[in-house]
Amino acid sequence: MPFWQGWDADDSLPYAAKFKARVTIPVTTGTFLIISGFGTLLQLIMTETTGSAGAAFDLYDGTTAGGEQLGPYTLSSGQSFDSSYPPHGLVLRSGLFLNVTSGSVRGVAHIGTLVEWQRGYGTEE
Repeated sequence: MPFWQGWDADDSLPYAAKFKARVTIPVTTGTFLIISGFGTLLQLIMTETTGSAGAAFDLYDGTTAGGEQLGPYTLSSGQSFDSSYPPHGLVLRSGLFLNVTSGSVRGVAHIGTLVEWQRGYGTEE
């Protein structure tokens, strides 16, 4: 299994996600590049901003809507959600791109990086 899926084949130890940055997503009606480069999405908090209409958006692993789709999301009028992705998050190989297909949204993405699991000799791991 490749290391970006949470496992180090050379050492047989898993990787763990470590918090790196909080990215604020401003009110968006189009597209927004959240990050570029390797990382992991630990948490996504999004809200529909108009309060009078629903919103729909897609997330992509990449720097454009041509990347690998992580999923479509829909929000009702005034709805919000808070999604956490433990223990490794949603691993991103080349970035995180937001494409709002209808309505408007805003939110926060907590981005991490994968680090080797720390050995704890003499303790239970």
